[in-house]
Amino acid sequence: MPGSISNTARVAWICTAALAVFVVWLATAARANAGIGFFYALPIGLAAWWFGGRAAAVAVAGCCVLYNIGGLIHPIPHFGLSLTVRLIVFIGVAVIVSLLRTRFLALEHSAEELETIQAALTPNSLPELPNADVGAAFVPSEFGVTGDFYLITNGPDESSVAVIGDVVGHGPEAARLATFIRARFAAFTAATSDPGELLTLTNEALSDRPHPRNELVSAVCLRIRAEETKLSWAIAGHPPPLRLPSLQELPVAGSTYLLGADASLRLPTAEAALGDGEGVLLYTDGATDVRRDGALLGLDGLLRLLRPLVSLPADSLARKAEEAILDWTDEPVRDDLCVLVLKPKGWGR
Repeated sequence: MPGSISNTARVAWICTAALAVFVVWLATAARANAGIGFFYALPIGLAAWWFGGRAAAVAVAGCCVLYNIGGLIHPIPHFGLSLTVRLIVFIGVAVIVSLLRTRFLALEHSAEELETIQAALTPNSLPELPNADVGAAFVPSEFGVTGDFYLITNGPDESSVAVIGDVVGHGPEAARLATFIRARFAAFTAATSDPGELLTLTNEALSDRPHPRNELVSAVCLRIRAEETKLSWAIAGHPPPLRLPSLQELPVAGSTYLLGADASLRLPTAEAALGDGEGVLLYTDGATDVRRDGALLGLDGLLRLLRPLVSLPADSLARKAEEAILDWTDEPVRDDLCVLVLKPKGWGR
């Protein structure tokens, strides 16, 4: 449970509260103390909230003992009925507070788990790439992390690999699936940097998961190699990357399907030359699905926001793009918003 109070201090508070009720009982005239016994619910509630159901049961028993002692000192008419009524109230308080505690702990654990997942899916620090300057921006949805992820890493043959993706769905299950997918991409880049092959291998891993439940993922994979002035990419049902500074969409090579839609999926790799000062921007649909006065930003709106920013360094461009999108919308972000920017180092010179 949150808070800095030690367990010893908590026990002391519970005992003090129970004894305080007992002392007030003794100090009050017999005709006025009939309802004071209900205040034993306070230490019982504290025991249930701080320690759970078993401690609450002990507190109920202890408070009933004190109530019986008080009844001997100040006799109560119809004592058996009075004790029964209070016992029902005490047990009710213990059960209700214990259930609330269990629910609170579950939510707290879920929040901590999602924070851990978010840190894995969208790390704050980016690796140093030999071939490109990179920048990333991520804003979780108002519902928490829902499945967007990115990966920037060094592949074999002195290549740099970038992946951005989005799990279809929302909530913790989507976030857990995103963690699985990102981990598969990270593992496969140790053996290959070919974007189409990486998407194909990850699709096979997704299809091999036990008890598939229509798990679908969109993704884009990019590769930059030091000895070439070319960008390679493959797309699986994801918005195409934008070439910088023109903001033209990179073409899709053949058909593209979501990962998980077909176990035999084979996705081709496309290539294009990049000139001096060019780069590429990737994004998830959270960057285009924001609204203002009910109107969707969309791709055209995103391009309008990006045009004044395209000459910025990769890190600044990603951060300024995030700020521009959040400044534009007047509603909470309903889907994860992720932007990734890569600008090759010193090409075309």
